[in-house]
Amino acid sequence: MEREMTPLAGITYYRPPQGTEVSGLDGKVVFTVGPEPIPLLDDDYQALEGQLPGYDAVGRGIYQALRTDPGCRYCELYAEMLKGYPHYVSELASHILMLGEKDVEVPYLERRVKLLRIFALMEPENAHFPLEIGATLLEQACRFSALHLSTVTLFKAEGYLERARELGGDQPRCLTTLAEVSFLLGKYDKAASLWSLLLPQVEATAQAELRARLERIERGEVPRVPAVDYLEAIAGAMALREDGGYQEATAILNDVMADAWFALEFPMAEIPYLLALCCKDLGAAGDARFYLRQALKINPEFEEAKATLQQLEK
Repeated sequence: MEREMTPLAGITYYRPPQGTEVSGLDGKVVFTVGPEPIPLLDDDYQALEGQLPGYDAVGRGIYQALRTDPGCRYCELYAEMLKGYPHYVSELASHILMLGEKDVEVPYLERRVKLLRIFALMEPENAHFPLEIGATLLEQACRFSALHLSTVTLFKAEGYLERARELGGDQPRCLTTLAEVSFLLGKYDKAASLWSLLLPQVEATAQAELRARLERIERGEVPRVPAVDYLEAIAGAMALREDGGYQEATAILNDVMADAWFALEFPMAEIPYLLALCCKDLGAAGDARFYLRQALKINPEFEEAKATLQQLEK
C-alpha cells in the first residue's frame, strides 16, 4: 500500500504523467517529473485548468513544501529539483547566514535547522550541513524557553553530529560540539574520548581546560544525574512558578544548584535568577537579593537581574 503524502498547509499535490518535462531559464534547466506527485501552491494548482504546471509553479511548490517540512515524503526528489532554481537556493543561503549571525529566539533557531536540512538533502555528502544542524540544535536545547524539549533535541543533535563526523572526519568543531552534547546526555566516556582526540588540535589554554575536564571525569567528579535531566527539571520549575507553585519550584532549583559539579560545568546565571524570583514571590526579599548577586557574579551583564536587584534595594 502506497504511503500517503505529507499534508502541508497551502499545498495541493499534482501527479504529472511519467516523463513530463519541465524547463526554465531559457532552456538552461530541464528536468523530468512524474509519476511521483509534486507539490503546488493551492492557487497554482487551481490555475492549471487541465494544463501541465510550468517551471515557476513547480519551483514555488517544492520551495514551499521543503521550507514547511524538509522531511516530507519525496523530500530528496524535491531537493534535487530545487537545484534547478538558483534564486531559491541563494535565498535559502542568505536566510541561513542571517539567522546564524544574530542572537535569535528559539523559533528562529528552529527555522534555521529546517533550512539547513534542505541543504543537507541537496548535498548529502557535505559534512558542513549536519554539523551546522547539530550545533544549532545544541544551542536550542540550552535555551531556557526550550528546556522542556532538551532531551529529544540533544539526541537529534547527536545524530546529526555523528553524521558530520562520518562524512568529515575528526574536525575540531565537530569533536567539540559532539563532546558537549555527549556530556549533557551523561555519556561521560564518550565525551572524554572525543576531548582526548581534540587535545592535539587546540592551543595551550584550551588544552589545559580539556585536561581538567578529563581529570574530573576520570575521578568521577561529574553531575549526580545527566545534566540534561537538570535542564528539564529547571523547565519544570519554571512551569510550577508560572502556576503559583513557588515552594515546589524553589525546592527543585535548590536541588539543581546543590550539585557542585553541574554548577562548575554549566555556570548558568538564570538558575539563581529564577530562584530569586521565587523568593521574591514568597516575600523573602533578603534571600532574593542573595540569589540575584549570585546570578550577577556568573554574568555581570545580566540586565534582568540588575533591574530586579535595584528594585529590591530601594
